[in-house]
Amino acid sequence: MTTSTDRNQQIQKLRELIADIDCGMLTTVEEDGSLHSCPMSKNGEITSEGTLWFFIYRSSHKVAEIEHNQQVNVSFSSADQQQYISLSGTAQLVQDRDTMQEKWESKLQTWFPKGLDEPDIALLKVNINKADYWDSRTSFKAQTINLSTLSSR
Repeated sequence: MTTSTDRNQQIQKLRELIADIDCGMLTTVEEDGSLHSCPMSKNGEITSEGTLWFFIYRSSHKVAEIEHNQQVNVSFSSADQQQYISLSGTAQLVQDRDTMQEKWESKLQTWFPKGLDEPDIALLKVNINKADYWDSRTSFKAQTINLSTLSSR
């Protein structure tokens, strides 16, 4: 049986891999089954629960795609570090004002000029189930972290 210590170590490894990479490509599934990707600036690090957060406009097409199919992928890359990370999981829209205030960073003003006063602002919560990463500093072989099979207790 896998322990919460193992889970914490795996999450810490993911945090380290994406620490210096701000922008990831969020891939969602269109209604016709095709894939659609767009760049998203991550908001903070992966939480201890294995969650990644993004601010988003509620009226965006991304939200409609997620309401249709919650399966998502977020990929990060750092060519100069030779690191490539692919996170898969499920996404959901969160409109809780307290959580938004907790997660808000001034750099987001670029995309949300009215800040938290933006009436259409929301959070996208991505619960990571699995991560594949390639870190050529250690090996060209892909490594996998499966958070869905690790106990969170």
